[in-house]
Amino acid sequence: MPEFDATFLIIVTGSFLAALVNAAFSAGGALIILAVTSFVLPVSAIVPIHSTLLIGSTSSRTLLFWRDIDWKIAGPFLVGSVFAVAIGSRIYVELPDTIIASAISVVMLVAIWLPEVRWRPKLRHPWAIVGFLHSLLSTLFAYGALFHAIILHTGLKKRQIVATMAASLTGMGILKISGYTFHGFDYAPYVPTIIFAIAAAFLGTWFGKMIVDRISETLFRTVFKVLVTLTALRLLYTGLISQL
Repeated sequence: MPEFDATFLIIVTGSFLAALVNAAFSAGGALIILAVTSFVLPVSAIVPIHSTLLIGSTSSRTLLFWRDIDWKIAGPFLVGSVFAVAIGSRIYVELPDTIIASAISVVMLVAIWLPEVRWRPKLRHPWAIVGFLHSLLSTLFAYGALFHAIILHTGLKKRQIVATMAASLTGMGILKISGYTFHGFDYAPYVPTIIFAIAAAFLGTWFGKMIVDRISETLFRTVFKVLVTLTALRLLYTGLISQL
């Protein structure tokens, strides 16, 4: 049995809230987990543990919204993720995160506030490229965010966005955990907390699914934009402050 200390309770509660927010709005949960882990875990454990805690949220959403997954997006995304994680898991602790954080925030803000048009790139496999870039950033700094901003411009409906992101991010999370383990991170001390956090995430997803159909499409997209924008501003602040 795990020790029910403050760290355990904070992480499990954060996992529940992150799953609820992700199921309802398809965004924001990763930021909650990042904030929680940054507060209670050693710096060296934040990024690897972040991936395991999100698995509960994303995998439960994948199961509950399975019929709404757009595999034409999720499939290529995961192909790109394979190559990104192979690179990122090897070098994530060595790169300067201040410049990357600032760059991510600018890309997010530009992408999320583009005019509401359907995204029709002429590239042959655009989602493989999105998968590579998002997964590389996520592997290096725990939160990729590019996928969240870009998928809003595809014309997918609310449930399709939730489902497609869940399937894509579940696969990416499994790849990331494998990569960190291969390069020496020891998950053993955190296994009990991870198990309880994943269970809490399934419960959070169940509550979130009950909420998602009661929220209008307009409200959903507004909340989505606000969450992504706040995340971008937080990253920008972190990057700028770290350089002072």
